[in-house]
Amino acid sequence: MATSQDHKRVGDKDTGPNTGGMGAYSPAPVVTDDVHQRTMERIIWPTVKGMAAEGNTYTGFLYAGLMIDKQGNPKVIEFNCRFGDPETQPIMLRMKSDLVELCLAACESKLDEKTSEWDERASLGVVMAAVDIRVITAPVT
Repeated sequence: MATSQDHKRVGDKDTGPNTGGMGAYSPAPVVTDDVHQRTMERIIWPTVKGMAAEGNTYTGFLYAGLMIDKQGNPKVIEFNCRFGDPETQPIMLRMKSDLVELCLAACESKLDEKTSEWDERASLGVVMAAVDIRVITAPVT
């Protein structure tokens, strides 16, 4: 899949408490070819191989939430067996391939026979959210 980067803070200019994500864009410029290679070699492949070594072969989406340091070293924040939200929305806007076809190929262990095609243009998603009642100091009437 393509890369995406979300923005967690509720406020403008990256201020306020963290949220599930207030928006995202794809591709993520921080994920250079070198960072991608490091991530695959240090995190993704060892994780998948480790699951298989324990008798748990995995087919599906493995979302790695990462922090990338200034040297381009990825650090795992979380793993999910689903698409990230809101990261997925801009990714899907760029996908030219048929997602269902790719999913079926994965289920049939034939994903290596498929290629995914992507629009080279960047995409952006913004979350529209109500004001969080927990941050309001005055009583709601």
